[in-house]
Amino acid sequence: MNKKVTSIVLAVCVLLSCIAVGSFSATAGTADVAVAAQADAEAVGADYGLAKSIQDGQILQAWNWSYNGIKNNMKKIAEQGFTAVQTTPIQTIKESTLGKTMQGSWWVYYQPSQFHIDTNGSNALGTASDFKAMCAEAHKYGVKVVVDAVLNHMANKGDNTLSDTIPADIKNDSSCWHSITTNTSNWSSRWDITHNCMDGLPDLNTGNKKIQNYEIVFMKECIDAGVDGFRFDGAKHIEVPNDAENAGSDFWINILGTTTSYAQSTKGITPYYYGEILDATGGGQNIVNQYTNMMSVTCNSVSNDIRNKVNSGDANGAKRTDFSYDDGSAPSGKRAVLWNESHDTYADNKSRGQSDTTMKKTWAIVGSRAEAQAMYLARPRSYSDSIGTASVTAWGDKEVAAVNHFKNYFVGKTEYMSASGSIVYNERGTEGVVLVNLKGGSTSVNVKANKMKDGTYTDEVTGGTFRVSGGQISGNIGGTGVAVVYNAKPAGPSASVTPGSSKYKTDSITLTLSYDNATSGQYSIDGGAYQSYTKGQTITIGAGKPVGTQTTVSVKASDGSTTSDPETYTYTKSDNTAQMVYFDNSSYNWSSVYAYIYAGETGVAAWPGTQMQKDSTGYFALEVPEGFEDGLVIFTESKDATDHRYPADREPGLPLEGKSKIFKANNQLVDYVDPVPTTPVPTVAPTTAPVGNILIGDTNGDGNVTISDATLIQLHAANQQKLTGDRLTAADTNKDGAVNVTDATMVQLYLVFNRGSNNYTGTWTGGGTNPTQPQPTTSYVQPTTQYVQPTTSAPSGGVTLNASATSTGTEDWYAWTWNSDSDGHWVKGNGSASSVSFSGDLGSNILFVRLPQGESADWSKVWNKTHDLTTQAGGTYVTSDWNNEFMEGNWQ
Repeated sequence: MNKKVTSIVLAVCVLLSCIAVGSFSATAGTADVAVAAQADAEAVGADYGLAKSIQDGQILQAWNWSYNGIKNNMKKIAEQGFTAVQTTPIQTIKESTLGKTMQGSWWVYYQPSQFHIDTNGSNALGTASDFKAMCAEAHKYGVKVVVDAVLNHMANKGDNTLSDTIPADIKNDSSCWHSITTNTSNWSSRWDITHNCMDGLPDLNTGNKKIQNYEIVFMKECIDAGVDGFRFDGAKHIEVPNDAENAGSDFWINILGTTTSYAQSTKGITPYYYGEILDATGGGQNIVNQYTNMMSVTCNSVSNDIRNKVNSGDANGAKRTDFSYDDGSAPSGKRAVLWNESHDTYADNKSRGQSDTTMKKTWAIVGSRAEAQAMYLARPRSYSDSIGTASVTAWGDKEVAAVNHFKNYFVGKTEYMSASGSIVYNERGTEGVVLVNLKGGSTSVNVKANKMKDGTYTDEVTGGTFRVSGGQISGNIGGTGVAVVYNAKPAGPSASVTPGSSKYKTDSITLTLSYDNATSGQYSIDGGAYQSYTKGQTITIGAGKPVGTQTTVSVKASDGSTTSDPETYTYTKSDNTAQMVYFDNSSYNWSSVYAYIYAGETGVAAWPGTQMQKDSTGYFALEVPEGFEDGLVIFTESKDATDHRYPADREPGLPLEGKSKIFKANNQLVDYVDPVPTTPVPTVAPTTAPVGNILIGDTNGDGNVTISDATLIQLHAANQQKLTGDRLTAADTNKDGAVNVTDATMVQLYLVFNRGSNNYTGTWTGGGTNPTQPQPTTSYVQPTTQYVQPTTSAPSGGVTLNASATSTGTEDWYAWTWNSDSDGHWVKGNGSASSVSFSGDLGSNILFVRLPQGESADWSKVWNKTHDLTTQAGGTYVTSDWNNEFMEGNWQ
């Protein structure tokens, strides 16, 4: 979006944009209601001590469960301490699963035929309405919803064919497909992995914008329905931005960036993302530097190895603390996802034959980890159960709940993994430990305390006592073979606001106030007196406040004896104007400019970012995408630049702070101030017109000359709206017999500068006696923002001007541009002369324009000055006040 355009173009753009997005306000209002509704639901549920983020907690994978089955078990899921429940893929499927078994048809869900939540009635999981109701129920209990999203491929009719259920717009467009007939065979090639088929499934061209748009629509539909996170099936088969072998695309940047921005603006949440990355990514791709700067990833090799070591009783082997892949790469713990088994290992019979006891012991190890998120597969009672069956199996056992509660309680605490004989144990912080006996059930233990401090502790599984003394942990593990040892302290009162601190583009925002472990709450706005609130109460802030207003809301809660410390949230009202970043190249003379914009670990585009383009400001410019408003930026000269980079070190970049910024001399990133005058365009109030007279420039016939009249001329010239009769006569502001953009320019000049020669705007035509000519009621206010300032005196010999370079500004300009050579002076447009001579009578009203060299005149940079002109030999003219007025000062 050009931030420095003329008022005429702005007016037209605003008018057209109003037509294009007229439903915006209604949409924003609906989003606010949705945020409030979700928050209200969350406020209803009891506090189950669940982790606040999915990465810090545990996921229950409700594999093949119906939505109503999940809904009916939601209280149990929360009581068991699961932070999130993960569904089977919810996209439209290619064939009915009604009455089908898990063993026979579970794979159907991984062959979607469309990018929408399934609504065709032949899905054993349920309808879209069922899904939304399930999400609402989850939020009542503080449980988050993760959906399994299939974005890499679509359904086949048979191996390496296209299903007839795929929409024709995708199926028949070859640009939508990477490959249909060729399967991946070279697992060392990133091109092969990302551009060929995965086991006969037709591979989508995920770099194609049409495909991305289809999938973005689906992601937004999920957010609207109540989804909090996504698991991406086959993520390693979808290319990352700077992938090897020129296989990369902007898929993840666009999909995740757009989804995150949408979820934040409509729901006040940041979705959780994790990708299915199995074994290794191939082609020398580095997991840490590629996928994990966008999402968490599955560590299948570590997870499966731990389970197998548990099954074989190998305690030393099962105490793995790494997250390594087969190629040696490894994510950080904060980006790792572990499991006791997955639906693939169960379906492929790699874990199905192992007992529930092995699964729960494995869970005690992986589920007690400090940073890694863990996923528990809710096994069906039988592989032959019908799809949609929801069963409380081993996931509902006491030791599973104890591990989950332990994990949630010790969020943020360190870990220390050890093994002693057949015992694997994990100490968290200095006050908790999970112990697992890999060879049987009940047993007494006396193992080294590496972190635990002396004291007496309780096993949540059996209620038995463990003691830590003399550097040893001693006690009895019960018959399950799992002990979860710590002394849980009751949580104190806490208060919260939903959504949390955020920006909003609507006139107001509705907030829901809540508290936990408390009987009352109080809130304060902008430091004012505290007022009482009830749990789930809503308040609205921001109404009528100007853009940029920051409102703080502080909340605290009490249980009758203890009052929590205040929690403060900040809300900023934003507008819909594009946030820009500019680069002033006049002090650098770079051959090109790239901007790398990033937030957290996610960049808008792969390093070195996006090439900036010059716009009418004369600066290199780039719009800041949604979701990166408060990010950082780094500038480089080119993709291969090593010296020309600011900041010189890649970390950290320069802060954008949610504002349009410009990078100036001395390597300073400062707030950008639009040089277009902000003084309102004056309204001309004419005297009463005689009957039959027409006010030139008054194209809408309201008796005034305003910017709206210029807009109508512009629309007429663009064949968007037709002027006829008196309105057409009024539009011919220079009386040349034609109505075009020049006439719109005349109105602009009249409003800003009170007209120039050959400009009849503001005069009357027609019968009778003309009234007094109306004048603008407000004079032009000279802007203080400097566009270009000379550094030396003007060229000697004065300046002569072309008679055809009239003050009408219609066509013929001699643009005097700044020459950045060592002399530094203003010269004629081609830079080869310091004066131009023409004959003719210019009059005394001369318009001078400052503009970037080689560009056309920009009316927003016009400076009007009546000069004393001295006649010279040959009929030329010289301004006598060139040095004193034209060359000096901060004018536009």
